[in-house]
Amino acid sequence: MDPELARLGHVALETPDLDGSLEFFRDAVGFEEVERDGDTSYLRAVDEFDHHSIVLSEADEPGVDHVGWQTRKPEYLGEFEAVLDEQGIDVTWVDAEAELGQGEAFRFTTPTGHEFEFYYEMEKPDPPAERRSKLKNKTYSRTTTNPIAPKRIDHVQLWDPAANDFRAWLQEALNFRVQERYNRKDGSRWGTFLSANGNKIEAAVIEDEDAANEPALHHIAYKVDTADDLFDAHDAMNEHGIPTDGIGQHSISRGKFLYVRDPVSGHRIEFNAGGYLVFDPEWETIEWQEGDLEDRQWIGQIESKARVEY
Repeated sequence: MDPELARLGHVALETPDLDGSLEFFRDAVGFEEVERDGDTSYLRAVDEFDHHSIVLSEADEPGVDHVGWQTRKPEYLGEFEAVLDEQGIDVTWVDAEAELGQGEAFRFTTPTGHEFEFYYEMEKPDPPAERRSKLKNKTYSRTTTNPIAPKRIDHVQLWDPAANDFRAWLQEALNFRVQERYNRKDGSRWGTFLSANGNKIEAAVIEDEDAANEPALHHIAYKVDTADDLFDAHDAMNEHGIPTDGIGQHSISRGKFLYVRDPVSGHRIEFNAGGYLVFDPEWETIEWQEGDLEDRQWIGQIESKARVEY
């Protein structure tokens, strides 16, 4: 049996001003700061049990250090290393606790230039006692959190001038499944929407039309419960003086969205509601052709294409 990934786990980001970025991620958006280690902060959403889903480190410039994926079994780490070795891809092993809360892991560069990390173990620390929910299946009490705080990590959107090669590698080497795809009128592929675990999307791979650009992260999406939460989040951003990058509903995935960016680093978070899950093993990829709809968004627009490189 081929090794499997269980899910998207976390993204490690870099910012030129950690305290300034925490005013966005922690104070405005509502992520919980679990631990601080020098110039690095470990954050999670309010319904997440894992130690972190965002690592935020101070650096000279904004950047993306890596995208972290959890394997389904601990032994799959070694099996994935063998798969990558067969392809001539070098891996760098990372000791347990080098990234706080995380067990042994390895990092590598994908064939088109994205920085990935594979791990299995992650601590599940309790919040402070006064902030812990009385529900054993919930982390933080709603009475102690930012009311618009996102619930859990959902997906990443990755831009790549060689997007077609990248999505093929995700399918062939890592066993990702294509849920939906969008083709241009000339037959070229604009976007491929893939998942390792049955979520509608875990990796949205978009072709960057500027071949000179490096692979980049466009956004990290986090779940909220309802579309009403998007308007509450928009209201909160207005209160904090943070501009938004559009609100509406995608045609692809049916997900409802609100995009916001950290004014310090440019890193973008999507508040995401709705969508669907795919558990059918015989799922047939949904194929979109340019012209099926007037626009790729069913409602609203995304107002900025800015993204941050590795």
